[in-house]
Amino acid sequence: MKKLLLLIALIPAVILIYSFLKDSAATELKILNTAISLSSNLKVEKQIVFDPNKNLKLDIYSKKDWKADDKRPVLVFFYGGGWSWGDKDYFTFVADSFVKKGYLVVIPNYTLYPTATYPEFVKDGAKAIAWVNRHITEYGGDNDNLFVAGHSAGAYIAAMVAFNDQYLAAENQSTSIIKAVAGIAGPYNFTPKEQQYIDIFGEENFNDMRIANHLNGNEPPALLIHSEGDTTVGLFNQQIMVDALKNSADKVESLIYGQDITHVKILMKLHPWFAKDVNVAADIDDFFKRMSQ
Repeated sequence: MKKLLLLIALIPAVILIYSFLKDSAATELKILNTAISLSSNLKVEKQIVFDPNKNLKLDIYSKKDWKADDKRPVLVFFYGGGWSWGDKDYFTFVADSFVKKGYLVVIPNYTLYPTATYPEFVKDGAKAIAWVNRHITEYGGDNDNLFVAGHSAGAYIAAMVAFNDQYLAAENQSTSIIKAVAGIAGPYNFTPKEQQYIDIFGEENFNDMRIANHLNGNEPPALLIHSEGDTTVGLFNQQIMVDALKNSADKVESLIYGQDITHVKILMKLHPWFAKDVNVAADIDDFFKRMSQ
């Protein structure tokens, strides 16, 4: 009863997050995740080190009542934040949504600017995926059904690792371990204009940082999702990526939501609390299931 009352009390804060996710994002996301944790059946294995050299960690989400010998499809999710903000602890709501759909969900951290610049955060993403492929069976995951997704900067990391095989090759792995990838509002092929992004990528890397320049025909199936109402990441990123993949990958699908879906709303609509007319997680789940057949 106490948990229910607390959940009800948190609803106004959740609405506030959905409407005004800005400078106080960390606090608001913590409130949202607390509310979701209180109302869910989540089991969380926290702070698992996947890169001892950098002390990078990941969390693994499942359900408390899942049997230990059940092998679940695995989703590795990379959060966004302009490569300079974010933490795995803020995205329980994403894990909860996909756990409800039967996935074992892994959310890793990666090094952020100014500590890291391109391509260090991509290398971190590859290390996380390689670790999951090697170890996730110990946690009830099926590494033959390993999916990758991300939002914004996280979509960039997910796509660069999936579409540029040098990163997983450095981990003695191959992009073939990824069953399919879903990118949400990813800045896959932009040219930095703001000074911070110039500093993050470096002018000498402007050609190399464009993911479309790295396709070689070995890409896993891809679902790319964007929206007309996104004023943060240009829709041209999606269009360039889809066109390039159609000439290279076996399977690519594109979803573009309407003007009412912003860069933040598309993220929040991953969770069923906010998914009414648009259900991003359901669209991703449908694609992943079709790629598993």
